[in-house]
Amino acid sequence: MKRPLLAFALLLFVATAPAQVTTQARELTLDDALNPGRLMPRGLFGLAWKGDGEHYTWLARTRNGLAWLEATPESPEPKTLLSGKAFKSMAEKAGAKGLAFTALAGAEWTGPSSAVIEGAGGLFELDLERSTLRRLLDLPDDAEAQSVSPDHKQAAYSKDKNVFVRKPDGTVFQVTQDGFEFLTYGLSVSRVEFGIKDGLWWDPTSRRLGFYSEDLRPILPYPFIDWKPRPAKHVLGRYPMAGQAGSSVRVGVYDSHTDEIVWLATDPTVDEYLTNVTWGPKGESIYVAHVNRAQNAMQLVRYDATTGKKVATLFEETDEQWVEPEHGPIFLPDDSGRFLWFSPRDGFNHLYLYTGDGHLLQQVTKGKFDVASFLEWRKGHPGEFFFTATGKDPRDMHLFLGRIVPPKAQVEFTNPTDAKIAFEDGQTFRQVTTEPGQHSPVISPNGDAVLDTWSRLGALPQTDVIAVDTGKATTVNRSRSPLTDYALGEESFFQTKTDDGQDLYGYMIAPPERQEGKKYPVLLWVYSGPHSQFVKNEFMGGLGASNLWLHYMATHGFVVLRVDGRGTLNRGIDWVQCIHRHLGDLEVKDQVAALDKVISMGFADPDRVGVHGWSYGGFMTLSLVTKAPKRFKAAVAGAPVTDWRYYETGYGERYMDRPQENEKGYDQADPGRHIKDLQARLLVVHGSGDKTVVWQNTLDFLEKSIQAGKDVEYFVYPGRLHGLRGKDRQHFMRKMTAFFQRNL
Repeated sequence: MKRPLLAFALLLFVATAPAQVTTQARELTLDDALNPGRLMPRGLFGLAWKGDGEHYTWLARTRNGLAWLEATPESPEPKTLLSGKAFKSMAEKAGAKGLAFTALAGAEWTGPSSAVIEGAGGLFELDLERSTLRRLLDLPDDAEAQSVSPDHKQAAYSKDKNVFVRKPDGTVFQVTQDGFEFLTYGLSVSRVEFGIKDGLWWDPTSRRLGFYSEDLRPILPYPFIDWKPRPAKHVLGRYPMAGQAGSSVRVGVYDSHTDEIVWLATDPTVDEYLTNVTWGPKGESIYVAHVNRAQNAMQLVRYDATTGKKVATLFEETDEQWVEPEHGPIFLPDDSGRFLWFSPRDGFNHLYLYTGDGHLLQQVTKGKFDVASFLEWRKGHPGEFFFTATGKDPRDMHLFLGRIVPPKAQVEFTNPTDAKIAFEDGQTFRQVTTEPGQHSPVISPNGDAVLDTWSRLGALPQTDVIAVDTGKATTVNRSRSPLTDYALGEESFFQTKTDDGQDLYGYMIAPPERQEGKKYPVLLWVYSGPHSQFVKNEFMGGLGASNLWLHYMATHGFVVLRVDGRGTLNRGIDWVQCIHRHLGDLEVKDQVAALDKVISMGFADPDRVGVHGWSYGGFMTLSLVTKAPKRFKAAVAGAPVTDWRYYETGYGERYMDRPQENEKGYDQADPGRHIKDLQARLLVVHGSGDKTVVWQNTLDFLEKSIQAGKDVEYFVYPGRLHGLRGKDRQHFMRKMTAFFQRNL
């Protein structure tokens, strides 16, 4: 499950029309809702700062064709930096005919007029002054993972589960030899938990390469099936289920000067996770956050990258519920060895300053809000850095400027020989973005300006340039909405309380032009799992393109709502950890509380309530209809976890502990054990090839439904994985739409 899996992949901004419906308003059809591309208002695609730090660039379609445009905050009128025609000619001369123009959106500026781009099986240097494109490196098309060195002279990649390095002279060195399906090198490990997204890391000097090795053979074999051959084919896999053996992970270091490998001196007999692998600033040390199997203790350990030997344990963090490091140490750019560390130890996720040998110096950020990300150090301003955080309202996301300020000592003499000394923190951060909403900042190379693309509920996305020191904002782009002529639902936020008095934030789309006294059916869209947030103060409330289907349902007479209950993101660690060992308990109460709030408004029909969710949302859907059975008439559960014993070790054990340690908790969380109370018409959907939430979950639930004498509708997508795409998604969405219209 990792992070919430959405049923859409589009990342462009989606706009909504005002709630008012006119006689000229067009009807939003189901085809419109399921094919939102042409209705997607676009911001500045590929928006970035140019290497000179003064111009910003983006890609656009102009009267003369595709173009790479540039402008400045002072002169926002766009000028063509490079035409699509000129780029095509340059690519052909460089032997890269297949190099797409959109590759420029990911350009890495290496100078005022030079950049590196990737595509068409290679890495290329673009020189705008000379109008040339030069191939720097060949990159394999069939690599499972790859990483280019900081100096752009070498590339590491994983292929056939082994690590290879293409050197500056073009030769390829095979670093590992014995990789195969169940012994991998250079790939992400531990099923992408703890912020692990990759398995190859060059050091800052471009000499050494760190990489993961994962031995999956200790995990019990799992029988996946390929249904296409005749007869069907058994495909052996590995899936580490809660309470059972996990994989064995190591970290290797390859030296490109000597072609030798050293392995960090971790203990293979210890059942633990090796996470947040981070290079030291000089490439001589490598840092690993060790998390024990119980996930209630973490040790940050420094290793010698040349020998692999353990140098020191810098510090340890423990928590009765769980620890979940997702960021390695963030080193100050001053050669002091000091670093910042993320921790929720004071109740919210904040940054702490440590010495190079692991001594805590001070808490750098503080307040009742969560720091979401560290962006970068501000150039030319020692000790200053940019970060994002929610601020006062957890539905917002803002840019902040942080500053490392030594604590001030306050001395109070009680008599000539005795003194009381107290330390007070100075002001260590300030908010850069001020408009309420969700902000996505891009920092200029000199750190003096920010390209800020932002929106809020009811307001189209726009891009401003903000002067960091003065806060002056200049709007350089406002999105236009192709949805302006369409009749959409009426959007709003609402609030209610949990059973212990905390604020619950919800989002609702009501049918337009509601009739006085009429009651409308309700559709609850639910996820409500860890690391999720689907009630945001942004355009369309935080669900993007999928909201078009929700608007379609609203314009066809449904009241649509969603709520972020306990266990979700950006509300502090207690809000998250209160679900520990009993998933689907407090979350159900919170969804029902939100439903009650909407029903109390007078236009929602309490006897016609439906619910849909996918993945963790599928688990929540089944939990709602079995634990609050009188509240729901119809439900569609997609790819649900039904028994957490069937889910993976890292995620499942973090929130539930092992089944051996929490048998009652696992039983209570299993919707199948409450199936006797089911009253709703229920449709369960799953892909038979799902390797995230294995199909066995649904089969177990169906078996319990049979034994309880409960009629459950079921649809399988043969061989499909966890997320439905293309025709599969179209088919599912149409099926679900008809199901709710028929039953509600």
